[in-house]
Amino acid sequence: MDIETLEKLIKSRRSIRKWKQDEVQDELLKKAVELATWAPNGGNFQGWRFVVVKKREVIEKMADALQFVSDKIASWPEASSWEEDINRYRGNVSFFRNAPACIAVFTAGYQSVMDKVLMARESFDPEATRIMGFRRSAPTAIQSAAAAVTTMLLVFHHMGLGAVWLGAPLMAKKEIETLTKAPENLSLVCLVAVGYADELPQKDRKPVDQVLEFIR
Repeated sequence: MDIETLEKLIKSRRSIRKWKQDEVQDELLKKAVELATWAPNGGNFQGWRFVVVKKREVIEKMADALQFVSDKIASWPEASSWEEDINRYRGNVSFFRNAPACIAVFTAGYQSVMDKVLMARESFDPEATRIMGFRRSAPTAIQSAAAAVTTMLLVFHHMGLGAVWLGAPLMAKKEIETLTKAPENLSLVCLVAVGYADELPQKDRKPVDQVLEFIR
C-alpha cells in the first residue's frame, strides 16, 4: 500500500452513530479483531480480550445500564450548572442500542519490571510514589488496548463498515462486565459499536501545524 492510499483510508474514516439493520457477518468481525491483535502493545503482553455482542437483548441491557447511570448523574444538584449540556448528553448516550454489533474491549492488568520495583518502594519512598504516579496516569495496558481499537476501526472502515469508539460505557462498567460475563481478572476499557453506516459525517481536523512542534 502506498502512502497516498493509506492517507485516504485514514482521512476518510469517521465515527458512525447510525446504522442500517443489516447483520454484520461473523467472519468480518473476527478478522477485524484478529488484525487488531497485531497492534503494538506493552511488553508484548497481549492482555486484551474482545467480546462480540450481537444478541439484541444484551446490547439493549448494556445501553439501558448506561442510560440509567447517566440519568442518575443528571439528577444530582451539581449537574444543574451544566443543565443544557447534560440533557443533550443524556439524550444521546445510549444510541448504540441500535448497532447490529458491539465489541466489548477488555484488558488484564500489566506490570513492567520497573512497575514492580516502583510498587515495592512507593509505600516509603516519595520519589518512587511520584514516578509511579506518572506511570498510572497513562497505564500501559490501556495504551495497548487503545492501539488495538484504533487498528480495528481502520479495518472496519476498509471493510465498508462504520464503527464508533465508546468511552461513556465505562460509567456502567460493572453492569456491562456482568452482562458480557467477563472474568474477574479483566477490566472493561470501552465498547466499539459497528454496522453498515446509515450516515456520512463530515468533520475536519485541526491543521497539523496547530498540534505539531519540532524540537531540533
